[in-house]
Amino acid sequence: MRAMSAAARRLLTSAVTLVLVTLVVFAVLVALPGEGPGDEESARRLPENYRAALRAQYHLDDPVLVRYGRWIGDLARGDLGASLRERRPVRALLRERLPVSLALNATALAAVLLIATPLGIAAAWKPGSGWDRVGHATTNALYAVPVFWVALLLQWIFAVRLRWLPLFGIEGDQAAQGAIARAADVARHLVMPAACLTYGSLAYVSRFVRAALVEATSGDGGRPARARGASALRYVAVHGIRQAAVPLLTLTGFLLPRLVGGSLLVEEIFNVPGLGSLLFDSVLGRDVPVVLALTLLTGAATLAAITAADLLAAWADPRVRHGV
Repeated sequence: MRAMSAAARRLLTSAVTLVLVTLVVFAVLVALPGEGPGDEESARRLPENYRAALRAQYHLDDPVLVRYGRWIGDLARGDLGASLRERRPVRALLRERLPVSLALNATALAAVLLIATPLGIAAAWKPGSGWDRVGHATTNALYAVPVFWVALLLQWIFAVRLRWLPLFGIEGDQAAQGAIARAADVARHLVMPAACLTYGSLAYVSRFVRAALVEATSGDGGRPARARGASALRYVAVHGIRQAAVPLLTLTGFLLPRLVGGSLLVEEIFNVPGLGSLLFDSVLGRDVPVVLALTLLTGAATLAAITAADLLAAWADPRVRHGV
């Protein structure tokens, strides 16, 4: 019963947080100057009657809270509205862009865990060793390198000089024939964007794994394994990972906001037609319905991932569940 009430509190807190985020984003977009139906820039280019019709169509003269309440009402009916720039339903735009961003972020998340976890295990095997110091210095150096610089460097090396990978986009000029050929073509286009999303997270994920493993294996819990003659590497990799699984699971939930935020810049640099590039263009064009829908989608996904990680951690570890 206590666990159910804690889960209900987490879900309620997430819902309130999501509403507040969308309200703040809505108010900021309305207050910002820029391109949009009925603003000063449009007034210099459009006839007055057409501008007035646009303002009436999109209710631009209504108070902010009234417009936000109307959006909430439409959302309750499953209507995300229409894009002001493309004159298309927002739902259709999301259907087109969402699979691309999912593939990119899922690839980056898998790469982070597959690379950082062995690095953390190797560092925890012999803390303070030369390998530990070299790994720490290398991942920290990667963390400090700006994403845009790495993206341009990768494009110059692998696309311009070596011609191994496509320069930008998600598919070649000529559509690949067959599902396997098309998947391979998309994978080649995702290599450099996924690499840009991956390298910056290696430092703190690998150090987190190392710290969790050192803490888990330094106490009394692993003495029976050591008494049975288990090797140091096997002891860390098997016993330590089992003990550190809960904090690693929680960290995975917090990786999603970083990847989603990073994909905004990466998708724009590599001209990947995902949600990040759509958000970038929509903010510049003050396309309020699209920005609100993307804020709702990414915010809900982020809060869901964090909440799910917390609930799984509480389920897996009674100490977390009971607040010990």
